[in-house]
Amino acid sequence: MSCIIFNCKRSCSEQETSLCDIHYSILKVNPSIFPSTHKIQSDSKRYTHLISLRKDTAEYNKIKAKFLADWVKKNVQGLRVEAIYNIILPHKITRQYNVYKSQVESQINNKALGLPEANEKLLWHGTDQLCCIFYDKPTIVPTPCATANCPGCGILMNSFSMQKVGANHQGRTFQRLGQGLYFTPHSSKAHFYGHLGAKSLPNENGRYCRIMFLSKVIIGNPWAPESVAQNARGPPAGYNSTWGRVGHCPHGGARLNYEEYAVYRQDACLPVNYIAYSYTSSSE
Repeated sequence: MSCIIFNCKRSCSEQETSLCDIHYSILKVNPSIFPSTHKIQSDSKRYTHLISLRKDTAEYNKIKAKFLADWVKKNVQGLRVEAIYNIILPHKITRQYNVYKSQVESQINNKALGLPEANEKLLWHGTDQLCCIFYDKPTIVPTPCATANCPGCGILMNSFSMQKVGANHQGRTFQRLGQGLYFTPHSSKAHFYGHLGAKSLPNENGRYCRIMFLSKVIIGNPWAPESVAQNARGPPAGYNSTWGRVGHCPHGGARLNYEEYAVYRQDACLPVNYIAYSYTSSSE
C-alpha cells in the first residue's frame, strides 16, 4: 500500500495514518506544514488533517461500497458519494483511544478468541456541518468555522465529546439508550441526524449534500436492555457499551427498527473518515 499523500509513491509504513516515513515525520515534527488537503487548527499547536482519497484507489472504493451497502432504508433518491477523506486527529486524542482500547481488551480477551480487539466496530455517525462541506471539487475552497458550536467542526477538531451529549439542532431530548454518544451500522439511519446541515450541491441544481463520519467504536462487552434506558449515564457494571437491538427498547409504542450503539466516554470512539454525499430527495 502506498502513502495516501497525493503523488507520493513511497510505501505506507505507519498503518494507523497510512503515511510513509517521511510524511509521518513531518506530521509529528511540524504539523502546520503537513501537506493535507484541508487542515483545521483547534489551538496554536493542534491540527486535524483531512486527506482526500483518490477515487481510483482501493481504500476509497472500499469505504464507498460500505457506505452504499449499509444504506438499508430507502429514504433517499439519487444517492451519490461526493468525497471521502481520511481524518488524522491530534496525537493525544488517538493515543487516548488506543489506551482505552487496550484496557477493554485486557478485560474481555477477544484476541484469544480470534475476534476483533476490544470488540472494535466501524460504525456511522451523522451530524450537521453548519458552516461548509468539504467537496471533492477543485473550484470550491471551503472555509470551516473551526468552532465547537458547529457539530462537524467540533468532531473534526476534538473527536466526539461527552459535553455535547443531548445537544442537537433538532430539538430532540429523547435518548433511547441514555446519555451517550450514538453510532449505528446503518448509514441510512445516521443520515437523519445531519438534516440541518444539508446544503445545495454547488454547480448542480437539484442535489443536496450532507456529511457523515465513519468511526472506530470500542463496543467491548455490550449491555442489551429490553426497555428504554433514557436516564442511563453508562451500562451496568461489567459492560462497556449499550446495544440497541431491533425490536427492543419500545418508546411510545415504537420499537427500534434499526440497530444502534451508545458509548459513554469520549475515548471509546474515534472518527476515521469524513464522507460527503449527495442526493436528490429525502423522505426522512
